[in-house]
Amino acid sequence: MPSGARIQSMFSGIAKRYDLLNHVLSLGCDLYWWRRMARASRAKPGDLILDVAAGTGDSTLALARAGATVISSDFTLDMLKLGPPKFRHARHGRRVRASIGADAQHLPFQAASFDGLTICYGVRNLEDRPKAFREFHRVLKPGGRLTILEFNQPRWAWLRALYGLYSRFILPRVGEWISGSTQAYEYLPESIRNFPDRGALAAELSQAGFQEIRWNDLTGGITVLHLGRKPLA
Repeated sequence: MPSGARIQSMFSGIAKRYDLLNHVLSLGCDLYWWRRMARASRAKPGDLILDVAAGTGDSTLALARAGATVISSDFTLDMLKLGPPKFRHARHGRRVRASIGADAQHLPFQAASFDGLTICYGVRNLEDRPKAFREFHRVLKPGGRLTILEFNQPRWAWLRALYGLYSRFILPRVGEWISGSTQAYEYLPESIRNFPDRGALAAELSQAGFQEIRWNDLTGGITVLHLGRKPLA
């Protein structure tokens, strides 16, 4: 896996065009996936949600539409500059309380601060997943819900072959062309191939203290929605 410093450098380099990259390279499926993530989080009015790896803020706004107050965060400040313009013009942007830079391995919040935590397409970029999951557990209130949206290997062989071809050859080249950066998404094919399977990730969440862990495949397993809950006691 690429180092945290390399990931931060790469995202800083493509930040200005990341919004376009998101929609083009996901073939528009990201809009559907974000809505599913927001529903699965069970965000409701009065909840305080931390959206880690929020990127351009679309996942944050999906949560705000449910009535929750959302704190939007990401690994680099360059990425966080993209969300506020959307928040200012969006109907539900007033529910986005803050936009901060945060290291997912050590979130700058007190224990039991949040009713829910979401992380979209950021788990594969964590240098130390078990440590990050323990940190997620720490900042959630008892009963708080963790929702993870992440790429994975599609479950059908033919779709794995097509998606492997797309992620290995087409995606990096198109990403480079759109962003103007030779580093754009060059890490993604390797990170998708090396991403832990559903059972392995569930075991890591369990070791971090989460319960009621389950997952749902989206779009043939290209994206997987992982769910866990911090126990009440």
